[in-house]
Amino acid sequence: MFYLDVLSNRSSNLSPQPRVFENLLLYLGFSCIVISLFLPSLFTSKGDITGIWVLLTGWMGLFIFQFSWFANPVNLLAILFVTKRPRVSLLLSIFALILASETFWFREIPADINLGKIFIKELGAGFYIWYFAQIVFLISFLLRSLHESMAR
Repeated sequence: MFYLDVLSNRSSNLSPQPRVFENLLLYLGFSCIVISLFLPSLFTSKGDITGIWVLLTGWMGLFIFQFSWFANPVNLLAILFVTKRPRVSLLLSIFALILASETFWFREIPADINLGKIFIKELGAGFYIWYFAQIVFLISFLLRSLHESMAR
């Protein structure tokens, strides 16, 4: 009987506690995304492309089957679900990391409407910091999901 009381008390203590570490990870992820906007994300045959340019134009990758930009709205959706549905957030974040990983396969991007191409020579610091943010979000959602599972 005492063991059950301790368990129920333990789980009730877990639930209302602020999730400081998970929140710090979310802030770290947001900070990384903001920093990545001002750094070169792609080094190409025509010059460097900054993260802000990728953020503004990356949605057009849909037309050439490059979907990694869509990790951004998927993680935003995961953040919206994090307090009510942490497992859904975790699954969305896993999907976002898979989408973000598609960037490693890019070798070229369209240059103009005439189907010209710009070749990617190297991924820049902006990309790696943005990708790190995707991993940080995933860890945050994983920890929150684990806490929720333990609280039940």
